[in-house]
Amino acid sequence: MKTTTSKWFTGIIGALVVLGILIAVNLLFSGVRLRKDLTEEKQYTLSEGTATMLQELQRPVTLKFYVSKSNPNLPMPLKNYVQRVIDFMRELADRSGGNVIFETWDPQPDSDAEEWAQRYGLMPQATGGIGAVPDLYLGLVAVAGTREAAIPFLDPSAEPQLEYLVVRMIHEVTRSGSAKLGVLSTLPVLGAAANPFMQQASGEDWLFVSELKKQYAVQPVMPEAESIPEDLDALILVHPHGLSERTLFAIDQFLLKGGRLIAYVDPMCISTEKNLQAGEMPQPSSDINRLSGAWGITMDAQTIVADVAAATPINLGDGRAERLPAWLTLRGKDNLDRKEIVTAPLDNVMLPFAGAFVGEPVEGLTMTVLAQGSPDAVMINAYQARNPAMMSTRGGAPAPDARLAVRLSGSFPTAFPDGPPVTEGETNEPPATVDNWLKVSEKESSVVLISDADLLSNDFSARGMNIFGQILYQPFNDNLNFTLNLLEQMTGNPALIGLRSRGRFDRPFERV
Repeated sequence: MKTTTSKWFTGIIGALVVLGILIAVNLLFSGVRLRKDLTEEKQYTLSEGTATMLQELQRPVTLKFYVSKSNPNLPMPLKNYVQRVIDFMRELADRSGGNVIFETWDPQPDSDAEEWAQRYGLMPQATGGIGAVPDLYLGLVAVAGTREAAIPFLDPSAEPQLEYLVVRMIHEVTRSGSAKLGVLSTLPVLGAAANPFMQQASGEDWLFVSELKKQYAVQPVMPEAESIPEDLDALILVHPHGLSERTLFAIDQFLLKGGRLIAYVDPMCISTEKNLQAGEMPQPSSDINRLSGAWGITMDAQTIVADVAAATPINLGDGRAERLPAWLTLRGKDNLDRKEIVTAPLDNVMLPFAGAFVGEPVEGLTMTVLAQGSPDAVMINAYQARNPAMMSTRGGAPAPDARLAVRLSGSFPTAFPDGPPVTEGETNEPPATVDNWLKVSEKESSVVLISDADLLSNDFSARGMNIFGQILYQPFNDNLNFTLNLLEQMTGNPALIGLRSRGRFDRPFERV
């Protein structure tokens, strides 16, 4: 009897000990969120760059998610999407070290939440395409001090870009002032050169420059410049024909100090002919091989890409249209990297007479191909492209998947290992002394190379319409969006450059 009682008492004690351990463990981990991302493409894992940016925020940011969760008409796919957004935002807040606060608000009719949503510029949407939900709020607001930014509607179809959109918004409200861009061009993208007898420059900015000025502080940089302002967030080169050694050296040093560069080079820039002054000879080709050769990448300025798969129908003036294989129209799914943030949303980019980049990046650099030709692309002589009757892919050198736009990132070496250039016969000191020039990058940077400059021209990107004496432009392709996406990425936090679109979230079952 005593043995039975002892066993019973021992069992009770053991159960209490186990219960106590369970309670202690539960209390210990009650504030800890343990999750593991088992998806194939790590769709719910923050990128390393984003995690670093969150930890380095200098001021707290509040993310306010306005979503009509109580709407009885919300279909299940949309509910699932909303939950994924909430899970992602919570993960982001958890990884921020307290720098990001996440809130959810249900803006029901006539509520304070709805009033605030509308103050932030969020408006209810009718979503007929995903279940005919009337008056649906699905917007995100970022607030840091007195600065605000909003995404009026988080489109479920843009879910692969969610991390990029949120990181961009956080950067927007925490950065000090507008990003500053330098524009160096041998084309009149900033208006025609000023006449010495006139007080103002003649001509107008190209459309892409006008759009840049709405978002950035744009500073002209002369083609003969021997120094580049160090406070620029990025430098844009547009058809950099005939730049001097000193100008190239200044660009080299700007890059090595951490500046970012976007270069639109061109083996046959037809915009030069349109903008010739009296007595001037056309300068159709441009490259920066003097710089990019040190990075392992060059472009032959005497050849262009011809690709039947990307041929563009062009009206030759006699009432008939002909598909020209050297006048490229790049399609999203065939020619543009769908995992890259800057190219994922693009459907149609036109490149008249583009070149191709060849080579492999040197040690310390990584290369991402943003746009490419088809497997049937070939290289033809630029002279052939000037005459449609001669423009043929026959006899062209095979160039499968020709690289039309690439991004290089990492630590760049100088293209001037012997130091600053000195003009022949010059006795004066060069613009930079041996004591203050760089041989390698002080910090990592990025360069984007595009093998066509004409894509920026109004003629090849937008259609002008005269409305009551005012010219309004309507884009007819994604050329302008391509440039704006690039600059948005290149002038933002370094985390933006490394972000890629995430994989599919609605992966169907497949038969085995």
